[in-house]
Amino acid sequence: MRISTRTNGLRRSERLSLAFCAAVAAIFGVLAFIGALSQTIAALFNTEIQATLSTVATVPADAANGSAALVTGTFATADVTLTGVSVAARVLLGSGILATGLMYATLAAAVVFLCVSLWRGRPFSRLATWLLATASITLLAGGVLGQGLSVAGQFMIASELNPDPIGSVFPFAGTGTLFPLVAGIGLGVIAAAFEFGQRLQRDTDGLV
Repeated sequence: MRISTRTNGLRRSERLSLAFCAAVAAIFGVLAFIGALSQTIAALFNTEIQATLSTVATVPADAANGSAALVTGTFATADVTLTGVSVAARVLLGSGILATGLMYATLAAAVVFLCVSLWRGRPFSRLATWLLATASITLLAGGVLGQGLSVAGQFMIASELNPDPIGSVFPFAGTGTLFPLVAGIGLGVIAAAFEFGQRLQRDTDGLV
C-alpha cells in the first residue's frame, strides 16, 4: 500500500522547504530589527558613534606589491568612528537606520506570511493581498525615507567634519541602494497576482 506524503497538495520536501525559508526569514527579520534598534540607540546616546561616509581618498601607490601593478584607485566609502557630532545629525542618522531596519523586518514578515499561506494550501486570500500590498508600500516608503534620512545625516556629519567641501576627504555626498525600491515593486506585483488568484479561487470554489 502506498502512503501519501502530501498535505494540502504539498509533498513533504516542499513543506520542509517552506518551513526552512520561513525560519530563515523570521530569524533575519528579528536580527534586522534588533540590530537596527541597537544601532539607533548607539547613534543617539553613545559618546562615540559609527558611520559610513562617502569619501574621495586616493588608494596609496604602495598598496599593492604583487605581480599586478596598481595604476590608480580611490576609496568610495569609509567606516569612521566619530565624537562631538551634533544632536540633529545623530537624530537623522539614527532615524534612517531605524527606518531601514523596519523595512527589512517588514520584508521578512511578508516572506514568512507567504510561506505559511502556501503551507496551509490557500495562499490566495483577501488578508494575504492586503498584507502584501501594505508590505510593498512600506518597503517603498521605508526605502526612500530611510535612505533619505541617512544621507541627510551623512551630509550634516560631513559638513561638521569640514565646512568647506572643496578638497575635503569627506564630500557632501551619501550612499544608498535601489534594493528597497525593487523589492517594493516586486511585492506590489505579487500582491496584484494574489488579487487575481483570489478571484480565480473564489470562482473555483463556486463550481464545487
